[in-house]
Amino acid sequence: MGVTIDLSGKTALVTGGAKGIGKECSMTLARAGAFVIVNHSRSENEAASLVAEISECGGTAEAFQADISQPEQVQAMFDHIKKKHGRIDILINNAGIIKDKLLLAMELSDWDRVHDINLRGAFLCTRLAAEMMMHSHSGKIVNMSSIIAVRASRGQTNYASSKGGLISFTRACAVELSGKGIQVNAVLPGVIVTRMTNRVRKVAGTDMLKVIPAARFGEPSEVASLVLFLSSGLSDYITGQAISVDGGMSVS
Repeated sequence: MGVTIDLSGKTALVTGGAKGIGKECSMTLARAGAFVIVNHSRSENEAASLVAEISECGGTAEAFQADISQPEQVQAMFDHIKKKHGRIDILINNAGIIKDKLLLAMELSDWDRVHDINLRGAFLCTRLAAEMMMHSHSGKIVNMSSIIAVRASRGQTNYASSKGGLISFTRACAVELSGKGIQVNAVLPGVIVTRMTNRVRKVAGTDMLKVIPAARFGEPSEVASLVLFLSSGLSDYITGQAISVDGGMSVS
């Protein structure tokens, strides 16, 4: 007998929610009954298409453009959520970028931009979401880290450190917010079939599969399923955890 997760009446924000893993998370939460705010920075067409797709499936969603590295834009987004919905129950800090270069060739701008989106953005959104969640003494925050945070890869010092920082951020937030009824966890995807991983999968290909015990790349739906669980009441006693979805790559 399967377990049904019902998020009816919940409001969820998914940053970077129009493409890749974020898109699948948005769709999965909407299917479970949540009203989903699909945040995007420059993916207006993809976000609009996703909102329409969710509506066609019987769900409810809206798109909101904001660069989550910019405090004033994040504030405007949360002002909108507060005014229109009056609450936020679920925050998925999914937005992330890569700018891969070897350490000695990396520009400061490459370092800063990756940290601004991947880590600073999560901080800005979490701070405002937690403030709203405290009023209802409940809330779920899921931070999208990466297996690269614990399994090093060449050319990704900026990305790895930002995603590693996100794990530490998750643990510290969990300690601070657990007494407020808010659970904070991190998800560490492995090599998932998305546009972002296209180049890596094409270059590494078969060699990469050799270090993945499951012998295949993951699907966005497999990450979204864990996000759904962590967004539900079934995970009320789970907080401060970093959970890998990587086919065993992190332990191989």
